[in-house]
Amino acid sequence: MGNDSIFRRPISPTERMYFPMRQLAPPFLMQAMIHGEGTIDREALRQAVAVASDACPGARLRRMGGEWVDSGIAPAVRVVDRHTVQYPDLETDHVLTSPIGPYPGATAEVVLLTAEPVTLLFRAFHGVMDGMGMVLWMTNVLKVLRGETPDAMPDPVADYQLVARIGTPPGKATLPLPKYRSAVGRGRQEPDRPRHLLRHRTIDATGSGGVARVAAILAEQTEGPSRIMMPVDLRRHDPQLRSTANLALPLFLDLEPGQDWTVAKAQLKAGLAQRRELNQMDNSGLVRIPDLVGRAILRTTNWLGSQYGRNLASAIVSHVGVFDLDALSPPGFRPTTIRVVPQHSVAMPLLFGLVESGGKTELSVSCRNGVGIEARLEALLDHIVARLEQELPVREKL
Repeated sequence: MGNDSIFRRPISPTERMYFPMRQLAPPFLMQAMIHGEGTIDREALRQAVAVASDACPGARLRRMGGEWVDSGIAPAVRVVDRHTVQYPDLETDHVLTSPIGPYPGATAEVVLLTAEPVTLLFRAFHGVMDGMGMVLWMTNVLKVLRGETPDAMPDPVADYQLVARIGTPPGKATLPLPKYRSAVGRGRQEPDRPRHLLRHRTIDATGSGGVARVAAILAEQTEGPSRIMMPVDLRRHDPQLRSTANLALPLFLDLEPGQDWTVAKAQLKAGLAQRRELNQMDNSGLVRIPDLVGRAILRTTNWLGSQYGRNLASAIVSHVGVFDLDALSPPGFRPTTIRVVPQHSVAMPLLFGLVESGGKTELSVSCRNGVGIEARLEALLDHIVARLEQELPVREKL
């Protein structure tokens, strides 16, 4: 392959801010888990990952200066025998909290856990993929395992390039100010305790408005106004685009305690209709400062949030998709659920990821830890489950 035909794209200014996160909030990965019944042949999985990643070169990227460049090397497939995901305290799971291997600079991998339930774990550095990019890569691997041809994702585009091509709507970027409180409050971080918690809940219901409903519950449980950030997939503006890249920008929902979830839904619909996420490309100026200064600012942001409860946003709430489990099943293995594990952050106190499959909504959260936080987080999650099971219209048929 000639050097001029190698897949490459620029590292965007936003992605530059993600590099120090690997040290400040390790492992700073998006992860998708497929629990299931049956077996997966490890050699067939390695071959499927190689074939799918050839169709999705964004899964094989390595940093070269200011660019992401296709290494041509398929993501590693690790097999961890006699291990299952360690619920409920996911932050103690040595697989979920490990860095991507097998060498520094790797940006994606797949892990097979062989204990029941057998689990496929897809892991990606946020600098190379967003949530939808990870899903596109994951579903391609499953397609190859089923003997199907993967969907090619050949477009080497960065987020700012796509925004420049689409064009931005009128209006200014949202100014980030550390003034928003969290539904779990604040708590001093202790050196002998995990700096972040990872927890999960299964909600025995599905239905529309999940993001808006969770946002309203968070606002209800928060002192003062809340700002909820929702990542928006930029691929919606170009249906012909085929890319696994990091192509998500935020919409912000500003809510007061006690406002109905329909208020959040109305803000969300208006923001999407006005394409407001497109003018959030640089909403802080942080992307233009030197890396060492940016690292110091991120540490200060974490300190302000943990010590004083002052955050750039109250939470991030993301919906990753609705999945037909039967359609994803390869021979010999039947998925029973799909869950996402959000990356940690020093800039946000709570990051929620929602997935719908099998008549259930799977909700996972990364939470900045601190004195008193764990008990408040558990109570908050129980409250969210109870409310959504009461409000959402569709339940699994037993």
